[in-house]
Amino acid sequence: MPGVGEELSGRQSRPWWWRGAPFILLPLLIVGGFLVAFGFLHPRITAALDGSDQAVQTAAGDRSMGAAYTPGSLLLLGEPGDVRRGDVVVVDAGAWQREGQLVSRVVGIGGDTVLCCDHRDALVVNGIPVHEDYLGPDRGTFPFRVVVPPNSVFLLGDNRGNAFDSRAFADSPERAALPLSAVRGRVVAERGADGAERNLPQAGAFVTAGLAEPRPAETLPGPLTWAVVTGFGFGALAVVTGAAMVVARLVRRRASGGPRAVEPDAADSAS
Repeated sequence: MPGVGEELSGRQSRPWWWRGAPFILLPLLIVGGFLVAFGFLHPRITAALDGSDQAVQTAAGDRSMGAAYTPGSLLLLGEPGDVRRGDVVVVDAGAWQREGQLVSRVVGIGGDTVLCCDHRDALVVNGIPVHEDYLGPDRGTFPFRVVVPPNSVFLLGDNRGNAFDSRAFADSPERAALPLSAVRGRVVAERGADGAERNLPQAGAFVTAGLAEPRPAETLPGPLTWAVVTGFGFGALAVVTGAAMVVARLVRRRASGGPRAVEPDAADSAS
């Protein structure tokens, strides 16, 4: 049986990362677990996944929103709360007997009176004309007047002549306006086929008309996102490394027959 000197010598010959394992395993697991959890919870990381609840792939032939976004691009969504006039939103269209999601612009919220149109063909909301500079060339205007029910949104496409929206049910306001619960999210950015991302800023038309409060500039998934992605990767690596070190120590201990007891004779001779 090896003596105390041999045991100490064997321990000292091990690499520093092995000798210090008990002191770095716990921080690795804690920090790694936190970063992994943060990465999963971060909305921009979630939005980077095409199948995520925070992203919607638009149809390649969808022209209903004109120049608001590129058909076929991936739209990144913000939280659906605090929907304002002028916001572009993604909604579940089940109430309109349509499958999937629709992308449209909020032009009226609960209690608003929406009218089309004044003598200049401008949309009128609560008696205030809104000069929408984002509209496509095909406006396709036809007269309607709707009072939006509470907790609902009235939606119009930017390419008014080629859009399926609330106007299809203008004779029935309760059906034309969708409930706020149908709003999946507010479109804040898009990612094209080339991977490039661009911000989709708040429309100024409703802000200029005094019908919407200006929003702070949206933060595109940029350096912050890459920092979170890096942290997520480091966290996952830390967890895997920590777990591997635990397993390796257990295997080595089992292979050596467990902790070696020092024989009394060896201890006496060493002293």
